[in-house]
Amino acid sequence: MRYFIKMKSVIFRFVLFLVIFQFCGCGLDISGSFSGKVDGKKITIHFRDGKSAVLEGYFPVPLVGTWVEEKTFKEPQVWVTFNGPEEKPFRLRYELKQEGESFRLLQVKARPLGKGTQLTPVKINGQPILSPL
Repeated sequence: MRYFIKMKSVIFRFVLFLVIFQFCGCGLDISGSFSGKVDGKKITIHFRDGKSAVLEGYFPVPLVGTWVEEKTFKEPQVWVTFNGPEEKPFRLRYELKQEGESFRLLQVKARPLGKGTQLTPVKINGQPILSPL
């Protein structure tokens, strides 16, 4: 009986530690606008409140999307995913790495919307820097 009480106490402490760690863990809080040249196009990403973002300059109309911090790599990355307009449905993802005040564009991936389609890399020249405005 004492063994179960001790185990219950250990499990409670562990769960409490995990909850506190989740609330105090380091996470990115991105806001503001970042601009740069990607394959000759001047693009701007506006990070809004929460996890939303707007991309201007890549497509004729501004694209609205969301961003997440991806931690599966050695260094955290920011993945910003945008959806195309209804008349031309597609998904576009910018994979960024923070470098000081700026972001380095590592890769652009895109796909048409539909079942079973995967994001495929879009060839870009180099790894452009997106600097704060």
